[in-house]
Amino acid sequence: MRLSYRLALPALILWGALAAPAGAQIREGRYAVEGNNPDGSPYTGQFALQPGPGGSWVAVWQVGNVRLAGLGLIEGGVLSIGFAAEGRPGVAAYQVEPDGKLRGSWTTGGGIGQETLTPE
Repeated sequence: MRLSYRLALPALILWGALAAPAGAQIREGRYAVEGNNPDGSPYTGQFALQPGPGGSWVAVWQVGNVRLAGLGLIEGGVLSIGFAAEGRPGVAAYQVEPDGKLRGSWTTGGGIGQETLTPE
């Protein structure tokens, strides 16, 4: 069993290095939203991101007349945000790309939507 720990540690270090692309940095500010709902219908909107308490990030989406707020964190090059939509809990996860775009998926339990957030 000692041998497996010796193999696991380098594998975890390598995975961590691969999970966070070089130069990928989260950016405070406004983003343009382009996405597809779980049923495939497209939507556009605005997204704002600002630092929150204790290393967290505060997120606000505005899509049409729907405004959602959430709280997230970044770990290993992935921004994860919890939110509520019409009383249902939701989660979004975005890969932070080197150019500052955020690409990811979200769900409120009724399928998986896709979204790209582009810094403005």
